Order: sequence, then structure tokens, then C-alpha cells
Amino acid sequence: MGNLRGIGDTVEHPQFGRGVIAAVYRNGSEWLVRFDGGLRFRRPRQEFVGEGAARLAPAAPLPGLDAEPMPPDQYQARQLLEALRVGVAPAQHIKALTIGLEEERASLTSGLAAAHSEGGAVRAVIGEYGFGKTHLVELAAQEALERNFLVAAASLDLGETPAHRGIAIYSSLLHGLRYPDSDERGIEPLVEKTLAAPRWREQLWTATSLQNDPLDTGLYAIQSTSSSRQRKAWREWLMGGRRTPAMAKAMPRGVKFPSIYTVGHNGRQMAYLLSGVSVLARLAGYSGLCVLIDEAESYSLLAAYQRPKADEFFSAVIYAALQGRQTRITADMLPQHRWRDYPPAYDDRQSLFFLFTVTRSENRLPLETWLDEGHVLNLESHHSAQEIGQFMQTMMNYHGQAYGYEVGERQRQVRRAAAEHLALGTKSGRLSIRGVVRLTVELFDLLYLYPDYEVTTLLDELRQQMR
Repeated sequence: MGNLRGIGDTVEHPQFGRGVIAAVYRNGSEWLVRFDGGLRFRRPRQEFVGEGAARLAPAAPLPGLDAEPMPPDQYQARQLLEALRVGVAPAQHIKALTIGLEEERASLTSGLAAAHSEGGAVRAVIGEYGFGKTHLVELAAQEALERNFLVAAASLDLGETPAHRGIAIYSSLLHGLRYPDSDERGIEPLVEKTLAAPRWREQLWTATSLQNDPLDTGLYAIQSTSSSRQRKAWREWLMGGRRTPAMAKAMPRGVKFPSIYTVGHNGRQMAYLLSGVSVLARLAGYSGLCVLIDEAESYSLLAAYQRPKADEFFSAVIYAALQGRQTRITADMLPQHRWRDYPPAYDDRQSLFFLFTVTRSENRLPLETWLDEGHVLNLESHHSAQEIGQFMQTMMNYHGQAYGYEVGERQRQVRRAAAEHLALGTKSGRLSIRGVVRLTVELFDLLYLYPDYEVTTLLDELRQQMR
């Protein structure tokens, strides 16, 4: 029992990377993990590296596997298969293991290009559980990083990051801020690069009409002090943290301390600040800011009185990204905080791409009210046999590498024929895309573990299941 993990322990997930356990559920069989990239998920324990070997191991022993240490390529392939057994594609292989999604990926590319050239763009992704919403979020993150965007990602949950607490979402986004040229996280690298830009403050002033701007005040204070403790306190405050006495010594003279509101109607301010971070990204030499929010069904679980606050946050960020390039949301529809008025976004220099996922439900975010049809990506579980066949070809090669065997005619026969049956399963609703991934691994497991298993029998059984 000494190896049981608990709250505060560091764990590794094959798709989402390293994280810390924030909560434990179902007698330890499920963990809520805060990942270094900013995402938060409640996942089965066996999905994590080193935790699922006993449960995910094949029913029969695999001959020769433990005779000698595995070479690195084989070990990595084995880890990949362990992740795919539960339907999760590891981030480092996500493009190669994507089934279809050509139109969706093209929409992401055009959205990022529009954000850079026009100031902003929005995409909402809607689909059932297991249809690949989180997969598309990671695809968007990788595409954005390759295009020199900063990436801020958050996964909502009812505990620490509920959909109606804009300050919690904003803080989670900035604490997990990712960079295309560094493995660092958070706002510190962005602050340092902004302060190194020539005439940064003058350029920031020209981008907004707001006097006593929180970002300007925070950056100026950081630049004005040599105390590492004060600089850290100001950075934490810029990411939605608490105001501390240590910050007062670096406060610019004659400047009233601006507030980052934790309660009240703060959705408008959160959107304004995210717009401002995208401006800082441009000043620091990046393409802009890509904001990714995995809603993860949390909105539908909110109480009725909490949903207006969530609507306020999402609609405010949509407006900040699109502004006058849409007509469904106006600035007057976004309430001001009782203590101070804020513009809904910066006036110039911004480059904000906003993508969020929505699970189909009677109580979901009102996308039709906010967005035109072209801004909404509907994920369906209908994939062609050709798309599934391409995925199975990749999986077949990984399986042979993982277990050190040459792919033969039996595997190739199953790949050609099973793709048709799996495509039929997605069309009939029997399989989600996650189910396709898991079943593909099981098919190649069976062929490897049972050399005498007749291919025709295997395909007949599969066809019966998909009817």
C-alpha cells in the first residue's frame, strides 16, 4: 500500500504530460489532475504512466518481452499503445494519430491566420463525449505554437475552475501560458520580453484608451524594482492573484492602484485583460495569443443562477476577439463592474484566437445566440473507411514496433477489412472515435497473442458487433 498516490503527488500522463493530483475520487481509482500545460482533467488512474500496467496488460503473457531491456523506440511505442488502450492519443503523436478532421484543422488554420491579420477569431467545438473535442484542443495548441502564438489553455471543472468564475479561468489560463520557443510556463517570460521591447510603454498606451491600465501598471512596477520578491508579487497579481503589501513599494507615484476584480461583473475585465495579453505577445515578437478552454460538461452542471455569469465571460471573450466583425454581441450587452468601467477589448495591436469546446446537452452554452454558423465546428462520429484505414495503418506499424515483430499478411488483411466495419460502427452510433481507437489496439493485440486466430473469424465477430 506504500505506493498509493494522493493529493499533491506528481504524475505523468501520456497525452497531457506532467501534473499534480488535486483531488482523488472513487477510492483512488480516479484522479483530478492539474497539468503543467494549464489543463485540468478527472481521469481514470490507469491512464497514467506506471499506474495502468497491471490493468492494461494483455490477458496472456507476451513472449520474450522481458528478456532484455527495451530499446528507446520500442519503449516509446509501448507507452503509446498503453495510452491508446484507453482511447487517448499522446500529444507528441497527436497529428499522426488523428482520424479525419481535415475540415476542422483547416478551420483552425484559417482562424489563427485571421487572428494575426485581423485582430481576432473564434471557434466553438461541439460534440458528444468521446468524439474528439479534447483531441482537437491539443491539435489547436500545437498548430498555434508552430505559428508562433502563445497558448493559454484551461479545462473547466466545478471545483476550482467553474464556468461562472471568470477570475479562476483567467488565472488558470495565465499560469499555464505556453511558449513556442521555451518550455517555461506562466507570464514571467512574456513580461521580460515585453520590457525588453523598445518603447514598450508608449506602444501599449497607443493600443488602449483606458487610463491606469492594470497591465501597464504591473509592467511598470516590475521594471521599476530590483526586488525579486516584489517582481514575483506583481507577476502573480497580473495572473489574477492577491494584492500584497510587498507590492506597494514598487507602486508608481501618483497612480491609483487598479483592481483585478474577483467578484461581481468581471467578465468584461477578464476579456479586456486577455486582449491585452495578446497585445503584449505582439510587442514581444509573437504572433498573438491563442486561448483554449475545454468546457468538459461543467456548464451543464451549473445551477441556473450561475449560468448568466458564465454566459457573461464567454460572450465577453468572443466580443473581445471579434469586436466589429460580428453583429450578434454588442459592447452594451456586456455589463460593467460596479466600481469601474472597462473597454471590452484593446483598440489596436491585438491578436486573439479563442477556441472553446461544448458538450451536447439541453443545458449547454447558447452558441446560436453568439456565433454565426461558420464559427461553430460540429464534431460527428461519422468517419470514412479510408480515414480509419489510414489510422489503422499507423497503429499497425506502432504495434509491430512495440512488440518487436514484423507486420505480416494477417495484420494487413485485418487493417483492410476492419476499417469498413469500424466505419459502419461510427455511422450507426455504436462507436465513438475513442471506441475506434481502443478497438483497433485490441484487434492487433489478438492477432499477436493468438497466431492461430483465424482472420475470417475475427472479422466475422467484428462485423456482428457493428451491426
